[in-house]
Amino acid sequence: MGAAGGRLDGLVFMVGIIVGILGFAEIYPAIVDFAWSGGRGTETLPELLGSSPWAVAILVAVTALALFWLAGVAEKKFGDSSRS
Repeated sequence: MGAAGGRLDGLVFMVGIIVGILGFAEIYPAIVDFAWSGGRGTETLPELLGSSPWAVAILVAVTALALFWLAGVAEKKFGDSSRS
């Protein structure tokens, strides 16, 4: 149903898709060489960042925890308070 049913989240989803498509179309000429540059082989994220695997693992874990915390804060602020 989504936007056709009058739901706000469906409308936001549809607007996000349209904005994303238009945004990509706008920046594509600037990134066309990168987009078609091909595979990078077996390069790992630590190699790409020039860092140790442990530093990348810790960074990913801290980022995940921070995003889970942020989602909880957003849920408390914007969540449906009528449900328990």
